[in-house]
Amino acid sequence: MRNSIPIFLSLQAFTALSLSIAADDFTVNLRNKVVPDPVVQQDVRQWKPEETAIIICDMWNEHWCKGATARVAEMAPTMNKVITIARNRGVTIIHAPSDTMKFYAVSPARQRIQTGYNDPEIRRILGGRDNWSQGLPSEQFAKWPVDQGDGGCDCEPTCKQGSPWQRQIETLIIDEEKDMISDSGIAIGSYLKEKGIKNVIVMGVHTNMCVVGRPFGLRQQVRFGNNAVLMRDLTDSMYNSKRWPHVSHFEGTRRVIDHIEKYICPTITSTDFTGELPFRFQGDDAE
Repeated sequence: MRNSIPIFLSLQAFTALSLSIAADDFTVNLRNKVVPDPVVQQDVRQWKPEETAIIICDMWNEHWCKGATARVAEMAPTMNKVITIARNRGVTIIHAPSDTMKFYAVSPARQRIQTGYNDPEIRRILGGRDNWSQGLPSEQFAKWPVDQGDGGCDCEPTCKQGSPWQRQIETLIIDEEKDMISDSGIAIGSYLKEKGIKNVIVMGVHTNMCVVGRPFGLRQQVRFGNNAVLMRDLTDSMYNSKRWPHVSHFEGTRRVIDHIEKYICPTITSTDFTGELPFRFQGDDAE
């Protein structure tokens, strides 16, 4: 690890090593769990901004579930703070509000990645098209932690399903001169590969559906060979607390995050960018 320094280094050597770490590098505190125990592992890394991207998954202006829509709106201001800090430090920001690309047809951020990124190896990994991933080999014998078979709406009465989203929530600022807009795993994966970006942080919704499964989601980023990471405090699940395992909505999300840390990839929190306490939803009273 770059920040591990042998204790026998002289002061001169220590100074030289310290100077070799660029001033604009940032620290991430990775957490994952080793099964079958599971044992929590913490790993501190130094990442270069130019080798890092944040993908914002499906933070739509409206969801068919009113509860999901409200939680997106609650989370968005903290998320915007994170991407603003990250962008200013040189991290690539990719907005991925799936199924809304027509809204951004004339956006420079959309046009920047719309053509020219079609790497044959990325296409091969995705099966020739923008396929979802239903699971990694590491998940083969793992039981999915929540029952989401009803769509995951936790409202009373249950909301009617549909596709009301039209764009990304406006709280999240898109920098037209720097950011990208895409929902294509082929385009995003090809862009990351061409630019030498290996550290990929995914945030957004929903943890147990789009965040893990989309063509640009966590599982596919792992398959691309990238250092995939979930920002675990800036995500939300579609889980109905009346379904198995009959826990609160927020505990259901934590159980999905636990699965991700065991079988898919590590997680971090927004604290690594903001220096503030991790985001927490109102109503989440877990200690």
